[in-house]
Amino acid sequence: MPVEDLIRYFNAADASGDSTLYVAGDRVEAWHGGLHLGSLFQPIADLRSERVLGHRASLTVRRSDGAGLPPEAPFDACESGPAIVHLDRLCRTLHALNFLAQRQHAGGYLQVAIHPHHLQAVSNQHGLVYEAILKRCGLGPADIVLDIDADASELGSHGAHALASYRQRGYRLALHGPEQPPALPAVLALEPDILRIAAADPSACAAVPCSATRIEIAGIDDGDALRQALASGADLGTGDLFGEPARACRPTHTGARNPYNPPSSYGTRP
Repeated sequence: MPVEDLIRYFNAADASGDSTLYVAGDRVEAWHGGLHLGSLFQPIADLRSERVLGHRASLTVRRSDGAGLPPEAPFDACESGPAIVHLDRLCRTLHALNFLAQRQHAGGYLQVAIHPHHLQAVSNQHGLVYEAILKRCGLGPADIVLDIDADASELGSHGAHALASYRQRGYRLALHGPEQPPALPAVLALEPDILRIAAADPSACAAVPCSATRIEIAGIDDGDALRQALASGADLGTGDLFGEPARACRPTHTGARNPYNPPSSYGTRP
């Protein structure tokens, strides 16, 4: 289905009337609560081959006068759980559409953030609505890594149930490594496919079972940082060395290849 038809479908399905998706040049943007929302994509690379395996989406926010705002600004304005759920799905739909618009050149997986409050606001069947959205875009849960920035204590039993529901539907999960090392076992008990840490921390890498969870290092901006990450045992990385967040994804294949890579060992449970 062409992107324009998808936009019309999603806008018609938005019963709240608070948001509008629209075409902006060769990309899609959204209007929500008086703000313009857009997508950026940062390459995620296999540290050993330096091949791009996927992209991490992030949100751009600007006012109608063009002034930029931090990505959390529209979420801070939400006054209820349902409002956060609506905005969170809107953002992930926006990223999926912009990823879809580049499918001839950019493949691999799409890593998208899911707001921790979304997990608590939805009672059950987590991931069902987004799965239906993805299918309209020609994608599926297997193409997605859900990035959740919350520790085990914040998630609680309901959050753990939500993660299990996502996993059952075929989504892969990326959790953030805790700041305090003693909290790491509780995070690993949630069985993330990917553990995201901000720096090459050898102690954190050594504590992760090599066959269960892959480690993604952020902030790999030069060769020294890459060598440190490799020495720590990390598997994946993001940073200026591989590409800054940009509107366009980095190519993951040549024109003769299928744009969507088969599941690799990175993020796929054995």
